Amino acid sequence: MPYNHKVSVAGLVTNDDSKILLVKSPWRGWEYPGGLIEPGETFQQALHREIREEAGVEVEITGFVGICKNMEKDIVNIDFTCRYVSGELTTSEESTEVIWATPEEAMEMITFPLTKKRLANMLSGRGEAALFCFRREPFEVVEDSLFPLGET
Repeated sequence: MPYNHKVSVAGLVTNDDSKILLVKSPWRGWEYPGGLIEPGETFQQALHREIREEAGVEVEITGFVGICKNMEKDIVNIDFTCRYVSGELTTSEESTEVIWATPEEAMEMITFPLTKKRLANMLSGRGEAALFCFRREPFEVVEDSLFPLGET
């Protein structure tokens, strides 16, 4: 049986005012920037490209916060934290609006269940990586674990 997993990356981008970068997708509503890794790209290259394409800004990747898998579509999502470096917020075909929001505003604005769960993991600041598998329709977490970062 051939494997056909796809991998995506997403970033929780914060600025010096501790606000979060949100993009409004024409398909899913408010979310953090991210998308599928293209052939030959590294995780980091893909994350920088997706954030630049969707929001027009440059970032520094500051940490890894979690990974999850869509059990129905075999998509693996890898989540990172990032710090805003430069650039003006810009919309694109993938983002009809781009804003800075407080963490509380972001949790209210994001309504898609998977995106909301991933954002809660990104915002936790608990020093652990979240690892979970889910089914999308209806949204259901199949397995959920936390793992310490940096321990052997």
